[in-house]
Amino acid sequence: MQSLPSAVAFPTILIAGILGQKLAATLWMRAFGEDPPDTAQEDVRLLPLLGAAVIEGTMYKLLRMLADRALRRVVVGVSWTWPGQIGEGE
Repeated sequence: MQSLPSAVAFPTILIAGILGQKLAATLWMRAFGEDPPDTAQEDVRLLPLLGAAVIEGTMYKLLRMLADRALRRVVVGVSWTWPGQIGEGE
């Protein structure tokens, strides 16, 4: 979150991580009917562990990007300037 105050960006990233973890656990529970595997479990297999990590990482990144975009729009609404690089979208 370049150009955004860290006092606002850090809690946003933290909350996105927590929500991403909870969303990933919910998706895993709905798909497989059990809690996602944990690295602390002795008998967990590597493939389900990797799958859970991919889902959790994806949810974290998705929520972080949405939060980042929302924060930037709030800054634009308040200051009329875009915090970050200005250019054509890809």
